[in-house]
Amino acid sequence: MRILTGVNMASKELVLVHGHSDRLVRVPLAGISGWEPAAPRHAWITADERTVYLATDAVPPYRASIVALRLRSVDWDAGTADLRLLQILPLDPAGTPSDMPHLAQVDPRQPIPAWSRPFHTQTNGPTFLPQAPFTYVTHCTDDRVRGFRIGDDGTLTPTRVYADRRLTRQTHGIDFNPSGTLGLGVGYDYDLREVRVFRPDRHTGQVRVTQAVELGTAERYGSFAHAATWLDDRYAYVGAMQSGPTSRTLPGARIVGPSIWLIDTVENTATLVVAPTSLVEGAGMFRCPSDVAIANSKLYVAEEDSWTGSPCRPGDGFLSVWDLDDPGKPHFIKRFRPDVELPADFRDAHTTTATADEESVFVSSFTSDHLIRIDTGTDKVAKVFSASDGLARFHGEFAAGRNR
Repeated sequence: MRILTGVNMASKELVLVHGHSDRLVRVPLAGISGWEPAAPRHAWITADERTVYLATDAVPPYRASIVALRLRSVDWDAGTADLRLLQILPLDPAGTPSDMPHLAQVDPRQPIPAWSRPFHTQTNGPTFLPQAPFTYVTHCTDDRVRGFRIGDDGTLTPTRVYADRRLTRQTHGIDFNPSGTLGLGVGYDYDLREVRVFRPDRHTGQVRVTQAVELGTAERYGSFAHAATWLDDRYAYVGAMQSGPTSRTLPGARIVGPSIWLIDTVENTATLVVAPTSLVEGAGMFRCPSDVAIANSKLYVAEEDSWTGSPCRPGDGFLSVWDLDDPGKPHFIKRFRPDVELPADFRDAHTTTATADEESVFVSSFTSDHLIRIDTGTDKVAKVFSASDGLARFHGEFAAGRNR
């Protein structure tokens, strides 16, 4: 069936999407027996499509938690789903403050929006460890990486929390390679220019950082990444979003700007493979690469415009597509644009998610309430979901059968 999950953060609903028939079901979380009021941010689903997990934040009056739900059935025609609450696993009390270093704006090229400096614990970046019964989340608002053993009944048992003030600060998820031997954790904050390489213990679920890969040099670097996507067990792509200097940027250092980097975990290197461009038709990063996905031998990049010095305005959100015949030199194919290939009011492409069969890539915007399916065979829009379908700050999508 291959379900895509996500949450409506505004209306507090679980969203289920049929990846092949383009049907959508919204489940009010308050209607699930045993549900405790919470602020949902992410949803992720097991490969067998039997268990859905929800991550919630510590925004008062709610606590941060993980909620496990058994998905018994979905009636796509009626638009309903039967879910049973399995577990509510508390993480942080309501109002737990984030732990983010002081930062100030020093250059018009890099504003510091209030929403990029969260005030409370956020639970982000859910992933599965391939071929092992473990799932992970991070708190990009501090330095904690949390692992959980998945029981036969779908409930979670916490493993040891891994935290290192220097090596795991503001990590946004651990994305594991296909064999589950290595994971990459990106630095989701201003002037964090490194990608952390994690090695998991497949028996205990414990993870540890073994090395860090610098995106450039101390004098010129890319920074502020949202996620990574693996090309194979050795190589991965990361998008750097930071556009200009901040109060943390060292004197004389330069920010590369919106860019894509190829990570080599054997040589411990990062190579700039897609540089910034100032032209919408340019063969570079036009806006900040919020997310990256690989499908059908192509790289799909969600370009999130709100990170630049330009005003975030309707009709300013993009998705670029790159051929990967030469992984070290991605070849620009096209850029989806609002009011051309995308809806006229589309903006802020936040996430790209490839389906397990790689026949589709979903791109979403919680800012303009869109979830759009791209056919990777034709690179054309196949389906548009929007506020008219009930999306209300839709966020945190995850495709069954994927690790992230």
